[in-house]
Amino acid sequence: MGKIIGMFFVLGGIMFLLYNWVLEQKSGSRRIGELVVFLQRSLFAMEEGKMQIIEYLKNYSSREKILEETLYEIAKRLEQKIYPNGEVVWEQVFWEKRQEWNLDEETFEIVLGLGKGFFGRKRGENVSFLQRGMMRLEERQTKKREKDAKERKVWIPVSMLGGIMLMIILV
Repeated sequence: MGKIIGMFFVLGGIMFLLYNWVLEQKSGSRRIGELVVFLQRSLFAMEEGKMQIIEYLKNYSSREKILEETLYEIAKRLEQKIYPNGEVVWEQVFWEKRQEWNLDEETFEIVLGLGKGFFGRKRGENVSFLQRGMMRLEERQTKKREKDAKERKVWIPVSMLGGIMLMIILV
């Protein structure tokens, strides 16, 4: 009876680890998607008229709490007016929250560069820069989804077989 219970715990532990791993993979892709939505809304606001960047960042709502927190922190630091420009604030806040965002290196570099699109001098340049950044993020999201799907195709069956082999060994 103890062996059966032990087998269920081993298999349950493996399933739990797999579940968390898959959730972590999907959250990275979802965060990139939320950044793309944020850029789309920002582009619309820029093209429609004047945008008060501090108010826009403070009041932006998203399904991803980390995006809201990051944008609010940027707005809060911009209000202090102790930084030379908004791009510096953008980069500084994203660097501080890098672990929470959990983005790969190339995607993170794209996100850091987006500050130029929000705090540039000319609206036309800002819009074109944000459009390019949005396209690059969409490409990264597609690549990440494909890579994650390939990894899941390999690791889920391998780990389940490993769990079954452990159960056989325990029996």
